[in-house]
Amino acid sequence: MTATHVRSMFRNMMHISNDTRRKTALFQAELATDDAFLAKMAMDFAQLAAKQAGPVYLDMGIRFPVSMSSTMLYLNRVDDASLVEMARALDHPHQLVARRIKELLKLELIVGVQDPHDRRRTLYRLTDEGREQGARLEAYRRDAGPAFHDLSAELGVNLIGLLGEAIRLLHAVPLGERLKASTGVVA
Repeated sequence: MTATHVRSMFRNMMHISNDTRRKTALFQAELATDDAFLAKMAMDFAQLAAKQAGPVYLDMGIRFPVSMSSTMLYLNRVDDASLVEMARALDHPHQLVARRIKELLKLELIVGVQDPHDRRRTLYRLTDEGREQGARLEAYRRDAGPAFHDLSAELGVNLIGLLGEAIRLLHAVPLGERLKASTGVVA
């Protein structure tokens, strides 16, 4: 293979790479304005907020992942709960809550005990360390609440109210029904 051939291949790779970058930028711009990808944008927002909260958690001595916050908060508010009770209270899939419980058990922030009234059920509760972490989470909430309130003010919308209402409306009329009503397409 000659040096000229190698340079030509490299130029072709660069052309493809530049073309891919251009197409990627167009694709990203399209996604950012396409109503059909509203759920993706909401997930992107949630992931960005969680990513930015991670270093704050570390600074505050919170040693569990941001994604487990709602599970920890729930257990901090109730004395104990079964996996099914947590899944219902958090409106999360059973499998997701099971994965979070497994991780919180590994971190020794919760323990599982047999329900004295129903031996088939396991109740989960915070350990002493878990309660201390729960207190730190409550402190984070006090600090983060005003920051998200300020973000809502910058946007000129009650963001949490808007998201809550969007969730309520999708429960009332699921996406498949909305799609059928707007296009006639059966989902």
